[in-house]
Amino acid sequence: MNHTPSVSVRNIVLGEGIPKICIPLVSTCLDALLNDMKKALDHSADLIEWRVDWMDDILKKGYLEEILPAVRKAAGDTPLLFTFRTKKEGGNMAASLVKRAICSGLVDLVDIELFSDKDTVNELIALAKEKNVKTILSNHDFFKTPSGNEIFSRLKQMEEAGADIAKIAVMPESTEDVLTLLSATCKAKKELTCPVITMSMAGTGLISRLSGEVFGSCLTFGTAGNISAPGQIDALKLRSVLHILHENS
Repeated sequence: MNHTPSVSVRNIVLGEGIPKICIPLVSTCLDALLNDMKKALDHSADLIEWRVDWMDDILKKGYLEEILPAVRKAAGDTPLLFTFRTKKEGGNMAASLVKRAICSGLVDLVDIELFSDKDTVNELIALAKEKNVKTILSNHDFFKTPSGNEIFSRLKQMEEAGADIAKIAVMPESTEDVLTLLSATCKAKKELTCPVITMSMAGTGLISRLSGEVFGSCLTFGTAGNISAPGQIDALKLRSVLHILHENS
């Protein structure tokens, strides 16, 4: 299969050309979030990920609906990804507000963990499609790198579940693990019908955050301050490297 799958979200197309840069925000209160949002936009973020699981009081009744309009206004026309990571996959709380975010009409994408309850995953994907919100099905392994076949299998599961974008992040224990991740990414780009986001974490895996255009990852994560995962680097430095690779590819 020779194709380049892509997904349009507001003013960007994921899967075409230079990988887009997402800046995750791990703020704990609204004032800090709005300040960090401005920093992210000053760093030319293509997409902003709001890591909602870091927010104090977010589980308080009505609080999400209270602050979402201000968050949306601050993001402007920059796509907003809503992520509530569970403790199992590296988050700060074990709960989900994804359904309420989808129904708000104020977010552009939501992150759904692949190994959540299957019925819940299916319900959220169906609801997101109904509300025209894009879905990223994700899986994170903060301890090791699965085999190449297993990485591809998980990305394939995401595609088959109806994800708009499939994402996997793994922890390398060796340089060979990074090659395993990149090889599986290349295979996924050729064989899947949805774009993929992949990364090998920590310093050893940094090359995977830079080489998406070569191997097939459509999005990479940079910082404008605090990191949300090991190995993220400043978004402005990241963009400079992505442009160098693009110009010479």
